[in-house]
This record gives sequence, C-alpha cells and structure tokens, in this order.
Amino acid sequence: MVTATVSSMRALNSYIYRVVIRLESELNYQPGQYVQVILNCGRSGYFSIASPENSGEVIELHIADTRKHDSFLKKLKVGDDVVVAGPMGNAWLRSDSGRPVIVLAFGSGYSYARSILLTEANKDSERKISFYWGVQNENDFYERDILESLPTRFTVNFHLLNQAPGFPDIMSALLVKLSNAHACLVDYDVYLVGKRDYCLFVRGEICEKLSALPERVYGDSFWSYFST
Repeated sequence: MVTATVSSMRALNSYIYRVVIRLESELNYQPGQYVQVILNCGRSGYFSIASPENSGEVIELHIADTRKHDSFLKKLKVGDDVVVAGPMGNAWLRSDSGRPVIVLAFGSGYSYARSILLTEANKDSERKISFYWGVQNENDFYERDILESLPTRFTVNFHLLNQAPGFPDIMSALLVKLSNAHACLVDYDVYLVGKRDYCLFVRGEICEKLSALPERVYGDSFWSYFST
C-alpha cells in the first residue's frame, strides 16, 4: 500500500472524471492493471490505471459518477489523503509477445485501454494496434484528440451500442465491423474490458468465429470465470 494525495479532479464527459493522484513513492504496474483506492472514511473502490507505464509518482484514474448521493466520487475531494493498494489484475499488456493487438473497451473501460494504448504509442515499434470503443451515446466519447493523434500503426474505431433493441443484438454490428477488418484472430492478442456479459459474449464469438485463441484473450471481468 502507498499513501497518496488527490492532486486534481476534472470532468471529461457528463459522467467520467479525471482524477490525478500523487503517490509518496513510485507504483510499479503493468499497463492494463488496476488499483484499490481507500478513503479516510474507510470507503474504497477499484479503478483501472489510465496512465501509461513508467509514470513515476503520479497516476491518473478515470472515475464514473454513479449519480448517487453517497457515491465514491462525491466523497473524493482535491487535497484528500488516500491509500492506494495494488497494482492488481491479470489482463495486463503482454509487451513481449510481438503479436498484433486488438483492444475492445465498453463504456468507462476506456481508462483500461488508455494505459495500453499510450504505453504502446511511446515505443519505437511496428506492432499493429487496433482499438474498438463501444458506448451508448455519442457524447460518451472523450479524448478524441489523443486517440486521433496516435501513430499510424494504430487504428481507432468508435462505435455506438444503441443501434439495436437489446443484448446480444447490440453486439452484432460491432462484431461485423471487427470481422470485416480482421477475418482471423489466431495470431492476435485480444484485450477486453467492460461489463462481464458483454466481454463473455464477445470472447465466445471471436473464439468460435474468428479463431481467436482463448489463452490469448485477456480480460479481468471474466478471468475467474474460466480459471475456476
């Protein structure tokens, strides 16, 4: 555990806030991992690290406002002392594999993807990275300028999930877009983040229909489901 201070908070869209935390000592983490933040009142929450690796003694979190009067975000203030535990999670970026990467994020799962994308963007590499981000509303997208300035070996795809009446139909258009760009995923590393049912469904579809290898499809939302 590391003692830390909330350095700044800023809205990124209508419900996601950028929270910068300054740590008393450097946190060694892999892109794609998460931390537990513990408040003085004892309340805690788990959040993906949005910063790329080697960020020193500062980490960035993107925290969703649940609109509840007692939400974690409403209890958090600039200047607060907190405790950061971690890092945690097994769905971290396998940097040494050399295989092309697909990152597929739903909603606020972008913060997880962001760490992976920015880490890879900082490397002198020819590794191909494809990012798909699915949200419910157009206004949910943010940091377009960052995503659109990634190196040319990256492709970024924004996708609205409200084009069909229900699940799993809302996944169909996204899977068609994915399969049109990548007919076979046997040689890819795939990272999934978001609601568990979304990720489980996509994992099943890409393994069955696009030949993705189950052991190369990473996601903490379903990790324990397949390891027990």
